[in-house]
Parts: sequence; C-alpha cells; structure tokens
Amino acid sequence: MSGLAVVTAARRYRALIASPGVARVAVPSLIGRLPYGMATLVFILAVQHGTGSYAVAGIATGAHSAITAFTSPWLGRLCDRGYAVAVLRITGVLYALLLSGMVAALWTHQPVALIIGLAALAGAANPPVGAVTRVVLPGLAPAHVQTAYAFDAITVELTYVLGPVLIALVTAATNPYVAVIVTALLATAGSVGLAAAPGLTARYREVRTAALARAASASNGVTVSAAALKRALRANRLMRLSLVVVLIVGALEAAAYGVMEVAIPKYAADLGAPQAAGAVVAAWSAGSIVGGVWFSGMNPKLSQPKLFALLLCLNTVGFGAMLLAFGLPSLALILFLGGMVISPTTAVECALVTRIAPAGRSTEAFTWVGTGIYVGFAAGSSISGLIINQGTSLTTVILIATAMVATGALLAVAASRRIAADAHANPDPAALPAPAAAH
Repeated sequence: MSGLAVVTAARRYRALIASPGVARVAVPSLIGRLPYGMATLVFILAVQHGTGSYAVAGIATGAHSAITAFTSPWLGRLCDRGYAVAVLRITGVLYALLLSGMVAALWTHQPVALIIGLAALAGAANPPVGAVTRVVLPGLAPAHVQTAYAFDAITVELTYVLGPVLIALVTAATNPYVAVIVTALLATAGSVGLAAAPGLTARYREVRTAALARAASASNGVTVSAAALKRALRANRLMRLSLVVVLIVGALEAAAYGVMEVAIPKYAADLGAPQAAGAVVAAWSAGSIVGGVWFSGMNPKLSQPKLFALLLCLNTVGFGAMLLAFGLPSLALILFLGGMVISPTTAVECALVTRIAPAGRSTEAFTWVGTGIYVGFAAGSSISGLIINQGTSLTTVILIATAMVATGALLAVAASRRIAADAHANPDPAALPAPAAAH
C-alpha cells in the first residue's frame, strides 16, 4: 500500500467526518453494530452456561439468525416508506427487552422452548442499523461517496474485531449473562442514537421526495394523486436480475467465509494450538481494514460492475492461496493479504446496490443483502461442519470454499453488462443535495 494512498485516504476520511451530520450518524451506527460481532459468541456462551447444552445454544443462535434474515427486509421496507425513526426506536428497545427476557429465563431455568423462542423473537426485532446507515451516510457527503462506503465496510470489520474482545472481557470479569445485557444495551443505544440523528430524517425525506418525483415524471404529464404515486412506488420491482446476481454473489462469498471459519479452528486444534484460531481468523479482518483504508485513497478507473468482478476474482486468488499455507503463521499472513480485498469489495457492492435498487427502496435492498449473507454464512458453516466431521482434509475444504468464491466471480463477470445497464438507468441517490437539516 503506497504512502500516497494512505495520505489521500486520511484526507478523505477527515473530509467525510467533517461533513455536516456524518459524525451524528457514524458514531451511533458503530455502537449499534457492535452486537453484529457479538451475537453469535454471546448466545453460545450464555445459553450453554444456562442450559449446559451446546446443542441448545446452537439452536438458539441459529433461530436468532434465521429470524433476523427473514424479518429484516420487512423492517427495511418500513424504513423506506418513511418510518425509519420509528423502526429504529421500537426495535432498539424491543431487542433489549427480549434479550433481557432471555437472560431472565436462563437465570431461572425456564423450559428450553421458551429460551429458544425469546432468542428467535429477538432476531425479529434486530434493529436494521446497518441498512439505514448505508442509505443515509453517503447522501450526507455526496462528494465522498466511495469514502463513505469504504468507511462503512471498515466499521463492519471493526465490529467483528472489537465485539468478541468486549464479550471476552465482560465474561471474564462477570458472567455470560452480563455480556448479553451489554450487547442489548449497545444495540439500544446505537439504534435510538441513530434515530435521533438529524441527518437521518432529512435524508429519508429527500430520497422519498425524489422517488415520488420520479414516479410522477413517469406518468407522461398525466395528473396522478399522491396515493397513486405511492402505490406506483411500492409496485416498482425490486428483484431485478442484476440485484439478484449481486445478492447471490454476496451469499456465495458469505458461504465461503462460513466454511473457512469452521475449518480454521479445526486446523489449529489439529496442530495443537486451538487457542490461536481466533488470532488467525482476526488476521482476515485486519487485512480487510487495511484494504479499506487503501481503497479510500485510490481513484479506480474501472466502472463499478467491472471493479466488482475484478475484486471478486482477486478474492478467489486469496482463497486459493490458502492451499500454500504450511502452518498457522503462514495461514495468518495469507488471510491478511487476501483480506485486503474484503472491504473494497463490500464498498463497491454497496454502491452497486444503491444504484440498482429502485428509487426509494434502498433500505429494503440492503436488508436483502444482509439476508443473503446470513443464509450463505449459515449454509457454509453447516456444510463445513458436516464434511469436517467426516474427516475431510483441509485441502478439500479450501477447494470447496474457493469454488464458491469463484462461482460468485464468474456470475459477476457474466452479468457485468446487465448490472451496468440497470445502474445507469437509475439516478444516483447519493447525488441528491445533502440535507440542510443535517447540521
């Protein structure tokens, strides 16, 4: 990574954070997304601590993730229809209450069905902090859109680095139940804080107004009622082919990460160093953070669809390079280098989703991206667990994960023209004027 890119990135990040309203969105967003990197670990620790069963802990964790994947697009749709503030406030509070209820059920040794049910209900109320942030943040700084998406991607990686560390510290000092309460409070603070950001309400109003104006212009001069315009906006098809391709690609990438995040701890255990697995996996996130900073200082000449396909091809190379590992240190180095394309890929993917999604439906589109990631990661983890239990070698597991990423890259290459055409047909939401109310 060149020094010039670092200097340029630093300058762009300063300009982004200095943009009116950005800090008021970025800070609560980071707080509210810390539970993303905490939920799996804290559910496993707390439910196992209360029930004595890893099987129950796994079911509770899976129920939470599965219901989140199912309900988040509905929450995203409500946000797009002008209820983002209400959705964030209600889900933020409800999520904390349900997690607290789960802790109470564990503490008092309630039936397993109730514990799993509360975990599932909490998943239904998981605040859509990430999707809302990705709609609002670039619009507050339209001159720094690439930097905003890269910053968002780095924020996600930070949650997966800081979250588990925070859980480990809280659990060591107290117990897993307190860690659940901390997770709940962070979700509430971030969600409610984001809802209170002046730029959020103003930004959604701008996006909604622009979407309705576009629907009105499509009526060929015929006078249409406001109610009819809103119905037309809702009827605008979201799942066009280009967006479906992006969702499938994201799911395949997540599946590949799920495969390896189960395989790496097994590999570390086979080498007699199971305690090193966390550090090795963390090298992936560290590389992603560095790559995100580097990407922020670049000025790519390729179109976004072509850049997306190129980054996916590079990610395929990174996965394949794991075959060269000859121990944990070398694997960590390979993961760090391969991880450098993760944040840039996420940033470009977010930009594409914003451009492909119909006017006024970006939040829902981003929640569908999240659903794809949830499903893909869960499928990859399950596949990995099954084949590892059958004694499959690490080489075979790496080849399976690499094939998943390569399939996604091929899809992105094949569909790049269609993606470009759909993106070009839509106005860029980030090009709307920054809301004056964001100050």
